Formats: sequence, C-alpha cells, structure tokens
Amino acid sequence: TNLTASGPRPNPQGSYHYGMINISRTIKLQSSAAQVNGKQRYAVNSVSFIPADTPLKLADYFKIDGVFQVGSIPDSPSGKPMYLDTSVMGADFRAFVEIVFQNHESIVQSWHIDGYSFWVVG
Repeated sequence: TNLTASGPRPNPQGSYHYGMINISRTIKLQSSAAQVNGKQRYAVNSVSFIPADTPLKLADYFKIDGVFQVGSIPDSPSGKPMYLDTSVMGADFRAFVEIVFQNHESIVQSWHIDGYSFWVVG
C-alpha cells in the first residue's frame, strides 16, 4: 500500500459486478510445506517468507535498497524447490487483480487480506 494514497476505491451501490470487471492480472498462490535447513517451513509459490530487519513499508517509502526486491515471488506456482526470501509481489495501483488460492496440503491454510477491497467469488 502506498503510504500517501487515499483509501480503496468506493463501490457505490455494488456497481462492480464480478464477470463485468476488466481483470488486468491473475495471480495463483499455492501453499506448500517442506523442510528447509532442517526446519519445517511453509511457502507460497515455493517462497518461504523471512522478515527483513527494516519494515517493508518504511523501506519502500524511504527507498532503502537491499531490503526487498519487488517481483521476488512468482505470479504462479513455479514447481521449484522451496527457498527463503523476503518475498514481495508488486501490483498496479487501483488495478483489478484476480487471486486464486490453491492448497494441496492436508492442513488448513488461512490468509489475512488487508487494505484492499475484495470479493470472494468461489
């Protein structure tokens, strides 16, 4: 989220109807589990998140190099072995993005989505 941006776009009277929205990008997020360096880890699209020493929003706002790299997590499952990274996925401001959550694991995966308008469609 842009620290200087206004809130999410309003949806007056439910004017955005799924199927009538021009979706500009589809992201498939697949959860997985594996041992990395002798520890149980969980990942999205083969990337297991490791937090940076500097908060990501501050690093972005003050343009601090070396904290993270936008695009360090792929838009779709890559099939690569799991690896550790401070994963950041960029998106266009006010774009309509379809996100597909895939979970082939035998455990429940929960997601926290915050800061955007979203609709569950299936």
